[in-house]
Amino acid sequence: MADLSTRYMGLELQSPLVVASSSLSNKIENFQAAEASGAGAVVVRSLFEEQIEAAESELEEAVSFQSDANPEARSYLPPQRIGPREYLRLLDKAKKAVKIPVIASLNCASPGSWSEYAKQLEGAGADALEVNVYSVGADPAVSGEVIEREYLDIVNSVRKAVSVPIALKVSPYFTSFANVAKRFDDAGVNALVLFNRFLQPDIDLDRLALHSSMQLSHSWEMLLPLRWTAILYGRVKADLATSTGVHDGAGVVKMVLAGATVVQLAAALLRNGMSHLAALRSDLEGWMERGRYSSLEDFRGTLSQKEAKDPRAFERAQYVNLILSQNM
Repeated sequence: MADLSTRYMGLELQSPLVVASSSLSNKIENFQAAEASGAGAVVVRSLFEEQIEAAESELEEAVSFQSDANPEARSYLPPQRIGPREYLRLLDKAKKAVKIPVIASLNCASPGSWSEYAKQLEGAGADALEVNVYSVGADPAVSGEVIEREYLDIVNSVRKAVSVPIALKVSPYFTSFANVAKRFDDAGVNALVLFNRFLQPDIDLDRLALHSSMQLSHSWEMLLPLRWTAILYGRVKADLATSTGVHDGAGVVKMVLAGATVVQLAAALLRNGMSHLAALRSDLEGWMERGRYSSLEDFRGTLSQKEAKDPRAFERAQYVNLILSQNM
């Protein structure tokens, strides 16, 4: 039987299938189902600084109300919970419920908050930390260089604050992604997660207003992380985790061929349930056995740009060849 084990950020995983941070990854029963179905690790749903601030604001209001209320009224008030405490409890429970690595995910808005909350997540037992930088560079007065420096400042502050491995989940919207990825790598990240999938607002013509909804990814969306995984493989020390667009076993195989250490899954599991992991694992094992591969290392990165017979296929030449081959 094919060996699906892999090593991600120094953590031993039973398979390259990782449950991505999503609405599924905030319940203990889902973590247990993921482990039973063959997941190598789970990334807990992100802790957002905005949620923390909102919870703290609600707590302050409740405390103020309780201080003015009589003892009988106070006895009917439920105990208040704030974001970080709930999240830390979830991490603690998850670590006790499953044996696979549990990776915390953090998204902050203010520079000084990253290291503060990162320490708390490490203290709660997280095996690693995914730094989820969800930021759209929409200010025309802010240059690309400034945005890159902000990312590096976040990485440096978290790296100094914790000793657990760090994965950086990034956007593809950089002027020179290969260059900035190398700079993140040099800053000490243990993995790069490709990519953060931004919410895209639409326009409601009836209401003449912006409308936003969470759309699940489609399989064609895997081509962007596939390309950059293949380009970066062998050029950065950090492990490469792909995120977005993988829905079947073929997609998992393609990502590993491109150089992925792990494949993160969300939409496929939201559509099909955690049991879909078992089908993906079976498909991967079947493909490896047919190709007589005994381990993932036997074929990881063999179709990366570094190893490909035609490295130009990942760059401009691919576009030129396709355009010239069309019958106009």
